[in-house]
Amino acid sequence: MLSTLATVEDSQKMYTWFEQMRQTQPVWLDEESNCWHVFRYDDVNTVITDYQRFSSERRMQREAVMATADAQNKRPRSGRSIIAMDPPQHRQYRNLVTSAFTPRAIDKLRGRVAQITQELLDKVVANGNMDFANDIAYPLPTIVIAEMLGVPVSDRPLFQSWADGLLRRQLSDAEVFKPAEEQRNNPELQHFARVFEEMSDYFERMLEERKREPHDDMMSALLQAEVDGQHLSMDDTISFCTLLLLAGHVTTTNLLSQAIRCFDEHPDTLTRLNREPELMPSAIEEVLRYASPVWRIVRTTKEAVTLSGLTIPQDATIFTWLSSANRDPQQFPEPARFDITRTPNKHVAFGHGIHFCIGAPLSRMEAAVALPMILKQLPNLHVDRNEAQLFEGRFLFGFKHLPITFDAQVQKA
Repeated sequence: MLSTLATVEDSQKMYTWFEQMRQTQPVWLDEESNCWHVFRYDDVNTVITDYQRFSSERRMQREAVMATADAQNKRPRSGRSIIAMDPPQHRQYRNLVTSAFTPRAIDKLRGRVAQITQELLDKVVANGNMDFANDIAYPLPTIVIAEMLGVPVSDRPLFQSWADGLLRRQLSDAEVFKPAEEQRNNPELQHFARVFEEMSDYFERMLEERKREPHDDMMSALLQAEVDGQHLSMDDTISFCTLLLLAGHVTTTNLLSQAIRCFDEHPDTLTRLNREPELMPSAIEEVLRYASPVWRIVRTTKEAVTLSGLTIPQDATIFTWLSSANRDPQQFPEPARFDITRTPNKHVAFGHGIHFCIGAPLSRMEAAVALPMILKQLPNLHVDRNEAQLFEGRFLFGFKHLPITFDAQVQKA
């Protein structure tokens, strides 16, 4: 069932597969890739929370990327990413950017998010139709994170091309987890390496400018930051910037598009939200559970571990299916029902534990500000389901294209 996704119907097949696996093979070894998969809420929560037994480091993928860069006669980048670190290093690096995502810092951005949302809506309200993914869901969080980092919004087409390049086709597990030497000439890995090289070169130029003339932005703050009395290396700083740019918009992009899709499929929800707008935060949490923006995340066992009666050996790769955990009936009554008043709603869409998504407060705020404005200014909104197109792959659950129609509005002079 590990097939490529393209349509919403494909995703429904995945949820059917999740249900079958939770019941029959909650811990499963895919012999083709030699990777393990877990599907039940309790097991997923254990794997993503217990950092003493499950590592976030991604040695095999890192070796593959380094080998690919070497095969292309490129300088292999050695920057480290906080999503692939274990304590204590993870805590030290995470603390470098925590201040930018505190409730107070996020609250200060509300006005700017509303302004950007209105500017984007003004471009389309008179048309009666648009591609929601490209016209609203992608540019809104991209502009926000670009401004936080301190990169020119005029470079947004570059960000779009990088995101498209990285998401155009997600490699199969069998491809990703081949030995590094076997991947040196993989054309898809070579493509990914070129995209990352472009991003790295871009941020290196921007960071060199900040060294000469610091600004009030995250790039300048990262250059001044220290871990154990040492400034970050240039490669580590570049890695931070790349992660923040990509992770800072992808989750919100997927959340916004999935919210519109869910609301369209459940028109009673729209009626109720119009009548009770105070339910929007709860509705956003249900979108995150029901249509998790990230399908799964990966860990590696530090020791032999037993889950649901099966023992997984040391140094094994484990995929934890967040999207399956969030539909587990042992945790969520009637999990296939979209219920914007669901409580409690302890979903794991943003992960859990020390690796809980640092940008979750920003993503939630952006959705809470933008969605009411969108629903109010685009009346009678409907999704063209025949033309909607998902990102391919099994890591991200979002739309490459999401055409919608609505009642065109006459703009005020």
